[in-house]
Amino acid sequence: MAKFNKIIGIAIALLFFVLGFYLLYAARFNYLSKEIRVIFAVFLFLYGAFRIVRYIFKDRDRDEEE
Repeated sequence: MAKFNKIIGIAIALLFFVLGFYLLYAARFNYLSKEIRVIFAVFLFLYGAFRIVRYIFKDRDRDEEE
């Protein structure tokens, strides 16, 4: 079960990075101003990075407990 959680956690964090790039470069969002797209993309990048860092620390703590 721990391996499944690890895969899902990393996949979700990477999904935030993909959504950030999609928001920045997709023609679908041209109705939004460039500044708004950049702000939301940066938020998605930072949140994805936060999830990865949080997962790394959580995984390290779990390994130390065992």
